[in-house]
Amino acid sequence: MDTRPDNAPPTAIPQTLSSLGQSSPFEDSGGTVPEFPTPSSPPRYEILSELGRGGMGVVYLARQTGLDRQVALKMILAGSHAGSESRGRFRAEAEAVARLSHPGIVQVHEVGEHDGLPFFSMEFCAGGGLDRRLKTGPLLPADTAALVETLARAMHHAHERGIVHRDLKPANVLLAACGLAEGAAKPQAAVPKITDFGLARKLDDAGRTREGAVIGTPNYMAPEQASGKAREVGPAADVWALGAILYECLTGRPPFLGATTVDTLALVMGAEPVSPRRLQPKVPRDLETICLKCLEKEPGRRYASASELADDLGRSLRGEPIRARPVGTGERVVKWARRKPAIASLLAGLAAVTLLGTAGVTWKYLESEEQRKLAEAERADAVDARSSALLAQGKADRRSTPWRSALTESSWRPAARVGTFGCGTWSGASRCVSSSPPAATCAAWPSTPPAGAWRLEAPFRA
Repeated sequence: MDTRPDNAPPTAIPQTLSSLGQSSPFEDSGGTVPEFPTPSSPPRYEILSELGRGGMGVVYLARQTGLDRQVALKMILAGSHAGSESRGRFRAEAEAVARLSHPGIVQVHEVGEHDGLPFFSMEFCAGGGLDRRLKTGPLLPADTAALVETLARAMHHAHERGIVHRDLKPANVLLAACGLAEGAAKPQAAVPKITDFGLARKLDDAGRTREGAVIGTPNYMAPEQASGKAREVGPAADVWALGAILYECLTGRPPFLGATTVDTLALVMGAEPVSPRRLQPKVPRDLETICLKCLEKEPGRRYASASELADDLGRSLRGEPIRARPVGTGERVVKWARRKPAIASLLAGLAAVTLLGTAGVTWKYLESEEQRKLAEAERADAVDARSSALLAQGKADRRSTPWRSALTESSWRPAARVGTFGCGTWSGASRCVSSSPPAATCAAWPSTPPAGAWRLEAPFRA
């Protein structure tokens, strides 16, 4: 079974493919991030090991000496080599996260500068990233719904404060200790927390992103984001990304996965995702409906807010009817026609020709049937007319034909006694023979009459 998304039509891909998955100032030179020496620890922190690095920052596991706790310490990757744009983005991330306080978002402990470079410390999530967990396979549907519900409520909190993440993906979801996340229907094995607001932007700020620049990770970015329409990227883009995370948690793979970055962007903008139930038949139909609503190409057809998405996920967990409705057959046909207008036009033309041809043949058939019925009716009328004429002629002939002078044997019937007739009375060996009423003559009966008495039942007519 082919589980790839439908082939997308040729789509105009933005020329600027910077910041795909990371905001790296070095991607113009081939996407390789140079190695930099480990920076010196800021005061009150002791660097223990490196947890990971992206295009802009590096995260260390550190110990905050004053409070004797482990934290995640994020510092600018290029150190003193960092340009003004990188420093500006790093500070913007720190400011964005500092404005948020939600159990589903990694909490910032401190924001500061060391040796003229910004840094900030965050809570340490020992469970690692969701991407690592998904390498072992899909999650259970109930666990998936609870996890994405928590993420959706966290992002609604961020949206209410004017922050759009723009790079939601499993690698940017960390798993913390067990507990009951805010708004969750039941305790989770690990509480998911959103991290890495490096590409976040404030809704009230045009930001540093140039129009036409593609910002984010191709497999999880919304179509308006993939097309480089930076000004159109808002909360609906994060709803799309949450749907992509939901899809991957249910199926074990992202909704769009091309051979190259450009192929993936083309699929994001021009193809429909494979139905999750085709990949995993045990996925509940309601979760599939919720997931595909998040992944609608047009922002206005997705959930109006991350909160509405969270509410529908909560309903599915409680076994209540969800608000989202499945896409009907007619709508699927319209979407397919929009994706492949040339083929759709050709098929529409063929359908029109076929319809017209069928209509013409049907009309001719009905016309011939009507003519056949008229001809049969005319023949029937002719037969009826001929029969009526023959009947009338027969009646006329019977009126003009005299009574016969002889009666057939069948005109006689045995009787219990001798009958009396207009022509006379049977007696002995005599018989009444009618020639024409009322005249009658008697003829000699044979010398030995038949056994029993006889009477004339009816006259015989020609």
